[in-house]
Amino acid sequence: MSGTKWVRTPPCAWPTAVNSDTIPRYNGFNNSNPDTASAYRLLFFTVQSGLRITLSGHFPDSRYMSFEVYDSQGEPFTTNGVSSELADYQVAPDPGSINPWQHKARPGGTFTVTLRTHVTPGEVNALPLSPAGTTAGSASVIFFRVYAPSHGNPWGVPVPHVTLTRNGATTQLPACPAKAIMVPANAGQLATVGATLPTAGRPTVAPPTTTSRARKPATPSGSGVIEPFAGHKAAGPGHTPDADQAYLFGGVLPANNGDVVVIRGKAQTTPRGASPSPWLASGTDLRYWSLCIDQLAGHQPVVVNHLPGGKVDLGCHYDSQIALDRDGYYTIVIGTESQRSAIERIAGATFLPFSLNDPAQPYVLSLRNMLPSSTFTEATQNVPTNASPASAAAVMGPYYPRLAFCSLATLAHGGANACLGGTS
Repeated sequence: MSGTKWVRTPPCAWPTAVNSDTIPRYNGFNNSNPDTASAYRLLFFTVQSGLRITLSGHFPDSRYMSFEVYDSQGEPFTTNGVSSELADYQVAPDPGSINPWQHKARPGGTFTVTLRTHVTPGEVNALPLSPAGTTAGSASVIFFRVYAPSHGNPWGVPVPHVTLTRNGATTQLPACPAKAIMVPANAGQLATVGATLPTAGRPTVAPPTTTSRARKPATPSGSGVIEPFAGHKAAGPGHTPDADQAYLFGGVLPANNGDVVVIRGKAQTTPRGASPSPWLASGTDLRYWSLCIDQLAGHQPVVVNHLPGGKVDLGCHYDSQIALDRDGYYTIVIGTESQRSAIERIAGATFLPFSLNDPAQPYVLSLRNMLPSSTFTEATQNVPTNASPASAAAVMGPYYPRLAFCSLATLAHGGANACLGGTS
Protein backbone atom coordinates (compact mmCIF):
# COMPACT_ATOMS: atom_id res chain seq x y z
CA MET A 1 0.00 0.00 0.00
CA SER A 2 2.29 2.72 -1.30
CA GLY A 3 4.86 2.27 1.45
CA THR A 4 2.32 2.15 4.29
CA LYS A 5 2.56 -0.98 6.39
CA TRP A 6 -0.81 -2.45 7.25
CA VAL A 7 -1.54 -4.86 10.05
CA ARG A 8 -4.02 -7.56 9.05
CA THR A 9 -5.29 -5.74 6.01
CA PRO A 10 -8.52 -7.35 4.80
CA PRO A 11 -7.65 -9.46 1.74
CA CYS A 12 -10.75 -8.37 -0.15
CA ALA A 13 -14.07 -6.62 0.44
CA TRP A 14 -16.52 -8.44 2.74
CA PRO A 15 -14.74 -11.83 2.87
CA THR A 16 -17.10 -13.38 5.44
CA ALA A 17 -20.65 -14.58 4.74
CA VAL A 18 -23.17 -15.50 7.44
CA ASN A 19 -26.38 -17.28 6.53
CA SER A 20 -27.77 -20.75 5.99
CA ASP A 21 -25.75 -22.85 3.56
CA THR A 22 -28.39 -22.92 0.83
CA ILE A 23 -26.19 -21.48 -1.92
CA PRO A 24 -23.02 -23.60 -2.00
CA ARG A 25 -20.90 -21.21 -4.05
CA TYR A 26 -20.90 -18.76 -1.15
CA ASN A 27 -19.88 -21.17 1.63
CA GLY A 28 -22.38 -19.44 3.91
CA PHE A 29 -21.69 -19.99 7.62
CA ASN A 30 -24.91 -21.32 9.16
CA ASN A 31 -24.14 -20.20 12.71
CA SER A 32 -26.14 -18.86 15.66
CA ASN A 33 -29.63 -18.93 14.20
CA PRO A 34 -29.37 -16.92 10.98
CA ASP A 35 -32.64 -15.82 9.43
CA THR A 36 -32.85 -17.49 6.03
CA ALA A 37 -34.20 -14.30 4.39
CA SER A 38 -31.09 -12.40 5.43
CA ALA A 39 -27.51 -12.12 4.28
CA TYR A 40 -24.76 -10.74 6.49
CA ARG A 41 -21.38 -9.80 5.09
CA LEU A 42 -18.53 -9.07 7.50
CA LEU A 43 -15.30 -7.11 7.18
CA PHE A 44 -12.69 -7.70 9.89
CA PHE A 45 -10.06 -4.98 10.25
CA THR A 46 -7.36 -3.79 12.63
CA VAL A 47 -7.75 -0.40 14.29
CA GLN A 48 -4.88 1.92 13.30
CA SER A 49 -4.18 5.59 13.99
CA GLY A 50 -5.45 7.75 11.14
CA LEU A 51 -7.39 4.94 9.48
CA ARG A 52 -10.54 5.81 7.54
CA ILE A 53 -12.82 3.25 5.88
CA THR A 54 -15.24 4.40 3.18
CA LEU A 55 -18.23 2.26 2.13
CA SER A 56 -19.90 3.28 -1.12
CA GLY A 57 -22.73 1.45 -2.82
CA HIS A 58 -26.31 1.36 -4.05
CA PHE A 59 -29.46 1.21 -1.94
CA PRO A 60 -30.57 -2.42 -2.37
CA ASP A 61 -34.02 -3.57 -3.41
CA SER A 62 -34.80 -5.17 -0.05
CA ARG A 63 -36.94 -4.72 3.06
CA TYR A 64 -34.00 -3.67 5.28
CA MET A 65 -30.33 -2.71 5.22
CA SER A 66 -27.91 -1.60 7.92
CA PHE A 67 -24.26 -1.10 8.85
CA GLU A 68 -22.95 -1.80 12.34
CA VAL A 69 -19.44 -1.68 13.80
CA TYR A 70 -18.41 -3.86 16.77
CA ASP A 71 -15.46 -3.62 19.12
CA SER A 72 -13.00 -6.39 19.94
CA GLN A 73 -15.56 -7.89 22.36
CA GLY A 74 -18.18 -8.19 19.63
CA GLU A 75 -20.18 -5.35 21.19
CA PRO A 76 -21.73 -2.22 19.63
CA PHE A 77 -20.60 1.06 21.14
CA THR A 78 -21.00 4.84 21.19
CA THR A 79 -18.14 7.27 20.67
CA ASN A 80 -18.58 10.98 21.43
CA GLY A 81 -22.35 10.47 21.40
CA VAL A 82 -22.34 8.76 17.98
CA SER A 83 -23.75 5.22 17.72
CA SER A 84 -21.86 2.52 15.84
CA GLU A 85 -25.06 1.50 13.99
CA LEU A 86 -26.67 3.12 10.95
CA ALA A 87 -30.00 1.81 9.69
CA ASP A 88 -31.20 2.22 6.11
CA TYR A 89 -33.61 5.10 6.75
CA GLN A 90 -30.81 7.04 8.48
CA VAL A 91 -28.41 6.93 5.51
CA ALA A 92 -28.18 10.17 3.53
CA PRO A 93 -28.04 9.62 -0.24
CA ASP A 94 -25.31 10.98 -2.46
CA PRO A 95 -26.16 14.24 -4.27
CA GLY A 96 -28.69 13.55 -7.00
CA SER A 97 -29.82 10.24 -5.46
CA ILE A 98 -32.82 9.36 -3.29
CA ASN A 99 -32.92 7.03 -0.30
CA PRO A 100 -36.04 4.85 -0.85
CA TRP A 101 -36.42 4.43 2.94
CA GLN A 102 -36.72 8.22 3.25
CA HIS A 103 -38.80 9.09 0.18
CA LYS A 104 -40.80 6.98 -2.23
CA ALA A 105 -38.41 6.06 -5.02
CA ARG A 106 -37.02 3.10 -6.88
CA PRO A 107 -33.99 1.51 -5.20
CA GLY A 108 -30.61 1.91 -6.82
CA GLY A 109 -29.56 5.38 -5.70
CA THR A 110 -26.08 5.66 -4.21
CA PHE A 111 -24.67 6.41 -0.77
CA THR A 112 -21.30 6.91 0.91
CA VAL A 113 -20.69 5.99 4.58
CA THR A 114 -17.40 6.71 6.36
CA LEU A 115 -15.85 5.12 9.46
CA ARG A 116 -13.23 7.22 11.22
CA THR A 117 -11.79 7.83 14.66
CA HIS A 118 -13.06 11.36 15.23
CA VAL A 119 -16.84 11.69 14.86
CA THR A 120 -19.24 14.29 16.19
CA PRO A 121 -23.02 14.19 16.68
CA GLY A 122 -24.98 15.33 13.66
CA GLU A 123 -22.43 14.32 11.06
CA VAL A 124 -23.95 12.74 7.98
CA ASN A 125 -23.18 9.06 7.30
CA ALA A 126 -20.33 8.95 9.82
CA LEU A 127 -19.71 5.91 12.03
CA PRO A 128 -17.08 5.64 14.76
CA LEU A 129 -14.21 3.36 13.85
CA SER A 130 -13.77 2.15 17.44
CA PRO A 131 -14.56 3.11 21.04
CA ALA A 132 -12.57 6.02 22.47
CA GLY A 133 -9.24 4.88 23.87
CA THR A 134 -8.99 1.75 21.72
CA THR A 135 -5.39 0.63 21.35
CA ALA A 136 -3.93 0.54 17.84
CA GLY A 137 -3.77 -3.06 16.65
CA SER A 138 -7.09 -4.02 18.25
CA ALA A 139 -9.45 -6.09 16.15
CA SER A 140 -12.84 -4.86 14.99
CA VAL A 141 -15.53 -5.89 12.52
CA ILE A 142 -18.19 -4.24 10.34
CA PHE A 143 -21.50 -5.99 9.60
CA PHE A 144 -23.47 -5.22 6.42
CA ARG A 145 -26.97 -6.66 6.87
CA VAL A 146 -29.70 -7.12 4.28
CA TYR A 147 -33.14 -8.68 4.82
CA ALA A 148 -35.77 -9.90 2.38
CA PRO A 149 -34.49 -8.83 -1.05
CA SER A 150 -37.20 -8.52 -3.68
CA HIS A 151 -35.69 -11.25 -5.89
CA GLY A 152 -35.63 -13.70 -2.96
CA ASN A 153 -31.88 -14.36 -3.06
CA PRO A 154 -30.08 -12.57 -0.20
CA TRP A 155 -26.72 -13.24 -1.86
CA GLY A 156 -27.79 -11.42 -5.00
CA VAL A 157 -27.57 -8.02 -3.29
CA PRO A 158 -24.38 -6.19 -4.37
CA VAL A 159 -22.08 -5.33 -1.46
CA PRO A 160 -20.67 -1.82 -1.04
CA HIS A 161 -17.19 -0.98 -2.30
CA VAL A 162 -14.60 -0.64 0.48
CA THR A 163 -11.83 1.97 0.40
CA LEU A 164 -9.10 2.19 3.06
CA THR A 165 -7.22 5.44 3.66
CA ARG A 166 -4.32 6.02 6.04
CA ASN A 167 -1.50 8.57 6.10
CA GLY A 168 -2.45 9.80 2.63
CA ALA A 169 -2.36 6.31 1.10
CA THR A 170 -5.63 5.02 -0.34
CA THR A 171 -6.62 1.65 -1.74
CA GLN A 172 -9.91 0.11 -2.79
CA LEU A 173 -10.22 -3.50 -1.74
CA PRO A 174 -10.88 -5.90 -4.59
CA ALA A 175 -14.09 -7.89 -4.69
CA CYS A 176 -13.74 -11.26 -3.01
CA PRO A 177 -13.77 -14.27 -5.35
CA ALA A 178 -16.82 -16.41 -4.61
CA LYS A 179 -14.66 -19.31 -3.44
CA ALA A 180 -12.98 -17.01 -0.89
CA ILE A 181 -16.19 -15.95 0.85
CA MET A 182 -16.30 -17.98 4.06
CA VAL A 183 -15.42 -17.85 7.75
CA PRO A 184 -11.96 -16.27 7.69
CA ALA A 185 -8.88 -17.72 9.32
CA ASN A 186 -8.39 -14.46 11.20
CA ALA A 187 -11.78 -14.65 12.95
CA GLY A 188 -9.84 -15.71 16.03
CA GLN A 189 -8.14 -12.32 16.15
CA LEU A 190 -11.05 -11.24 18.33
CA ALA A 191 -9.27 -12.88 21.22
CA THR A 192 -12.04 -12.71 23.77
CA VAL A 193 -14.65 -13.73 21.23
CA GLY A 194 -12.88 -16.48 19.35
CA ALA A 195 -15.12 -19.01 17.68
CA THR A 196 -18.32 -17.28 18.83
CA LEU A 197 -17.97 -14.76 16.01
CA PRO A 198 -19.77 -14.30 13.76
CA THR A 199 -23.12 -14.75 15.50
CA ALA A 200 -25.54 -13.26 12.98
CA GLY A 201 -26.85 -10.81 15.50
CA ARG A 202 -28.69 -13.24 17.75
CA PRO A 203 -27.98 -14.04 21.37
CA THR A 204 -27.33 -17.67 22.18
CA VAL A 205 -29.94 -19.15 24.48
CA ALA A 206 -28.89 -21.63 27.13
CA PRO A 207 -30.45 -25.03 26.44
CA PRO A 208 -33.82 -25.43 28.15
CA THR A 209 -33.15 -27.58 31.21
CA THR A 210 -36.09 -29.80 30.42
CA THR A 211 -35.03 -30.44 26.83
CA SER A 212 -31.45 -31.50 27.46
CA ARG A 213 -30.59 -34.87 26.04
CA ALA A 214 -28.71 -35.57 29.24
CA ARG A 215 -31.98 -35.58 31.14
CA LYS A 216 -35.07 -37.62 30.39
CA PRO A 217 -38.15 -35.34 30.31
CA ALA A 218 -40.56 -36.12 33.14
CA THR A 219 -43.55 -36.40 30.80
CA PRO A 220 -45.91 -39.19 29.73
CA SER A 221 -44.71 -41.69 27.16
CA GLY A 222 -44.81 -40.26 23.66
CA SER A 223 -44.97 -36.65 24.83
CA GLY A 224 -42.43 -34.03 23.94
CA VAL A 225 -41.31 -31.05 25.99
CA ILE A 226 -42.02 -27.39 25.35
CA GLU A 227 -40.35 -24.33 26.83
CA PRO A 228 -42.66 -21.33 26.23
CA PHE A 229 -41.38 -18.20 24.54
CA ALA A 230 -39.61 -15.70 26.79
CA GLY A 231 -37.05 -12.92 26.73
CA HIS A 232 -33.46 -13.95 27.42
CA LYS A 233 -30.30 -12.05 28.23
CA ALA A 234 -27.63 -11.99 25.55
CA ALA A 235 -24.95 -14.63 26.02
CA GLY A 236 -22.04 -12.38 26.97
CA PRO A 237 -19.27 -10.99 24.76
CA GLY A 238 -19.30 -11.79 21.08
CA HIS A 239 -23.00 -11.95 20.36
CA THR A 240 -22.85 -8.96 17.95
CA PRO A 241 -26.45 -7.83 18.49
CA ASP A 242 -28.30 -5.83 15.88
CA ALA A 243 -29.50 -2.59 17.48
CA ASP A 244 -32.72 -2.74 15.45
CA GLN A 245 -33.80 -6.21 16.56
CA ALA A 246 -34.95 -8.13 19.62
CA TYR A 247 -36.08 -11.71 20.13
CA LEU A 248 -38.20 -14.14 22.07
CA PHE A 249 -36.82 -17.65 22.42
CA GLY A 250 -38.59 -20.89 23.19
CA GLY A 251 -37.58 -24.53 23.14
CA VAL A 252 -39.01 -27.84 22.04
CA LEU A 253 -38.07 -31.50 22.25
CA PRO A 254 -40.33 -33.23 19.67
CA ALA A 255 -42.86 -35.82 20.71
CA ASN A 256 -42.30 -39.37 19.48
CA ASN A 257 -45.99 -40.09 18.87
CA GLY A 258 -46.42 -38.06 15.69
CA ASP A 259 -47.77 -34.92 17.37
CA VAL A 260 -46.84 -31.61 15.73
CA VAL A 261 -46.01 -28.28 17.37
CA VAL A 262 -48.63 -25.55 16.90
CA ILE A 263 -47.69 -21.88 17.36
CA ARG A 264 -50.35 -19.20 17.27
CA GLY A 265 -50.38 -15.45 17.80
CA LYS A 266 -51.53 -12.18 16.32
CA ALA A 267 -49.28 -10.92 13.54
CA GLN A 268 -47.71 -7.48 13.78
CA THR A 269 -48.34 -5.30 10.74
CA THR A 270 -45.33 -4.66 8.50
CA PRO A 271 -44.69 -3.17 5.07
CA ARG A 272 -45.78 -5.73 2.51
CA GLY A 273 -43.50 -7.11 -0.12
CA ALA A 274 -39.74 -6.82 -0.08
CA SER A 275 -38.90 -3.51 -1.72
CA PRO A 276 -37.94 -0.44 0.35
CA SER A 277 -40.64 1.96 1.48
CA PRO A 278 -40.41 5.18 3.51
CA TRP A 279 -40.04 4.59 7.24
CA LEU A 280 -41.87 5.05 9.58
CA ALA A 281 -44.80 3.81 7.54
CA SER A 282 -48.29 4.77 8.68
CA GLY A 283 -50.30 1.83 10.01
CA THR A 284 -47.36 -0.50 10.53
CA ASP A 285 -46.12 -1.92 13.83
CA LEU A 286 -42.68 -3.19 12.74
CA ARG A 287 -40.37 -3.23 9.78
CA TYR A 288 -40.10 -7.03 9.76
CA TRP A 289 -40.78 -10.13 11.84
CA SER A 290 -39.97 -13.79 11.43
CA LEU A 291 -40.12 -17.11 13.23
CA CYS A 292 -37.35 -19.71 12.88
CA ILE A 293 -36.53 -23.18 14.16
CA ASP A 294 -32.88 -23.76 15.03
CA GLN A 295 -31.01 -26.86 16.12
CA LEU A 296 -29.95 -26.81 19.76
CA ALA A 297 -26.50 -28.18 19.02
CA GLY A 298 -23.06 -26.88 18.11
CA HIS A 299 -23.36 -23.37 16.68
CA GLN A 300 -27.17 -23.54 16.67
CA PRO A 301 -27.71 -23.64 12.91
CA VAL A 302 -31.13 -22.90 11.48
CA VAL A 303 -32.84 -25.98 10.04
CA VAL A 304 -32.01 -26.42 6.36
CA ASN A 305 -33.36 -29.59 4.73
CA HIS A 306 -31.98 -30.58 1.33
CA LEU A 307 -34.72 -32.53 -0.46
CA PRO A 308 -34.71 -34.75 -3.54
CA GLY A 309 -34.51 -32.92 -6.84
CA GLY A 310 -32.34 -30.14 -5.45
CA LYS A 311 -35.15 -28.51 -3.45
CA VAL A 312 -34.38 -26.89 -0.10
CA ASP A 313 -36.78 -26.50 2.83
CA LEU A 314 -35.80 -23.68 5.20
CA GLY A 315 -36.54 -23.41 8.92
CA CYS A 316 -37.69 -19.76 8.80
CA HIS A 317 -40.61 -17.78 7.49
CA TYR A 318 -40.99 -14.02 7.63
CA ASP A 319 -44.17 -11.96 7.77
CA SER A 320 -45.07 -11.92 4.05
CA GLN A 321 -44.64 -15.71 3.86
CA ILE A 322 -46.97 -16.55 6.75
CA ALA A 323 -50.70 -17.13 6.24
CA LEU A 324 -53.11 -15.07 8.37
CA ASP A 325 -56.76 -15.63 9.19
CA ARG A 326 -59.40 -12.93 8.88
CA ASP A 327 -58.59 -11.69 12.39
CA GLY A 328 -54.89 -11.30 11.63
CA TYR A 329 -53.68 -14.40 13.50
CA TYR A 330 -51.14 -16.92 12.21
CA THR A 331 -50.92 -20.66 12.82
CA ILE A 332 -47.43 -22.05 12.34
CA VAL A 333 -47.16 -25.84 12.48
CA ILE A 334 -43.80 -27.57 12.96
CA GLY A 335 -43.57 -31.17 11.83
CA THR A 336 -41.49 -33.62 9.87
CA GLU A 337 -41.07 -33.49 6.11
CA SER A 338 -43.28 -36.57 5.85
CA GLN A 339 -46.09 -34.60 7.57
CA ARG A 340 -45.74 -31.55 5.38
CA SER A 341 -48.42 -32.34 2.81
CA ALA A 342 -50.98 -33.12 5.53
CA ILE A 343 -50.15 -29.91 7.38
CA GLU A 344 -50.39 -27.78 4.24
CA ARG A 345 -53.87 -29.15 3.58
CA ILE A 346 -55.07 -27.59 6.85
CA ALA A 347 -56.63 -24.18 6.15
CA GLY A 348 -54.49 -21.30 7.39
CA ALA A 349 -51.51 -23.44 8.47
CA THR A 350 -47.93 -22.44 7.63
CA PHE A 351 -45.43 -25.32 7.77
CA LEU A 352 -41.96 -25.23 9.33
CA PRO A 353 -39.74 -28.34 9.34
CA PHE A 354 -37.90 -30.34 11.92
CA SER A 355 -34.47 -31.43 10.74
CA LEU A 356 -34.64 -34.11 8.09
CA ASN A 357 -31.48 -35.81 9.37
CA ASP A 358 -32.31 -35.78 13.09
CA PRO A 359 -35.93 -34.76 13.71
CA ALA A 360 -35.99 -35.93 17.36
CA GLN A 361 -33.27 -33.54 18.59
CA PRO A 362 -33.96 -30.48 20.83
CA TYR A 363 -34.63 -27.17 19.05
CA VAL A 364 -34.63 -23.45 19.80
CA LEU A 365 -37.52 -21.38 18.43
CA SER A 366 -36.86 -17.70 17.80
CA LEU A 367 -39.30 -14.87 17.14
CA ARG A 368 -37.59 -11.80 15.68
CA ASN A 369 -39.02 -8.24 15.74
CA MET A 370 -37.26 -5.49 13.79
CA LEU A 371 -37.58 -1.71 14.14
CA PRO A 372 -40.86 -1.30 16.02
CA SER A 373 -42.84 1.91 15.85
CA SER A 374 -42.58 3.94 19.06
CA THR A 375 -46.35 3.55 19.46
CA PHE A 376 -46.25 -0.25 19.22
CA THR A 377 -45.64 -1.23 22.83
CA GLU A 378 -46.20 -4.98 22.31
CA ALA A 379 -42.90 -5.53 20.48
CA THR A 380 -40.30 -8.01 21.72
CA GLN A 381 -38.03 -5.03 22.40
CA ASN A 382 -40.20 -4.26 25.44
CA VAL A 383 -40.13 -7.76 26.94
CA PRO A 384 -38.02 -8.14 30.13
CA THR A 385 -34.96 -10.36 29.69
CA ASN A 386 -35.86 -12.43 32.74
CA ALA A 387 -36.74 -15.64 30.86
CA SER A 388 -40.28 -15.47 32.22
CA PRO A 389 -42.99 -16.51 29.74
CA ALA A 390 -45.58 -14.79 31.91
CA SER A 391 -43.84 -11.42 31.69
CA ALA A 392 -43.41 -11.80 27.92
CA ALA A 393 -47.10 -12.64 27.52
CA ALA A 394 -48.10 -9.68 29.71
CA VAL A 395 -46.17 -7.24 27.48
CA MET A 396 -47.17 -8.69 24.12
CA GLY A 397 -50.81 -9.56 24.79
CA PRO A 398 -52.39 -11.13 21.68
CA TYR A 399 -49.03 -10.87 19.84
CA TYR A 400 -47.43 -13.36 22.24
CA PRO A 401 -46.83 -16.70 20.44
CA ARG A 402 -48.41 -19.57 22.34
CA LEU A 403 -47.39 -23.11 21.49
CA ALA A 404 -48.48 -26.65 22.22
CA PHE A 405 -48.21 -30.20 20.95
CA CYS A 406 -51.21 -31.43 19.02
CA SER A 407 -52.23 -34.39 16.92
CA LEU A 408 -52.78 -33.71 13.24
CA ALA A 409 -56.31 -35.09 13.57
CA THR A 410 -57.20 -32.60 16.33
CA LEU A 411 -55.63 -29.71 14.42
CA ALA A 412 -57.40 -30.61 11.19
CA HIS A 413 -60.77 -31.06 12.90
CA GLY A 414 -60.77 -28.25 15.48
CA GLY A 415 -58.10 -25.83 14.34
CA ALA A 416 -55.33 -24.27 16.38
CA ASN A 417 -57.63 -23.23 19.22
CA ALA A 418 -58.51 -26.87 19.85
CA CYS A 419 -54.80 -27.49 20.41
CA LEU A 420 -54.24 -24.41 22.56
CA GLY A 421 -57.15 -24.63 24.95
CA GLY A 422 -59.88 -22.89 22.99
CA THR A 423 -58.64 -19.28 23.17
CA SER A 424 -57.34 -17.06 20.35
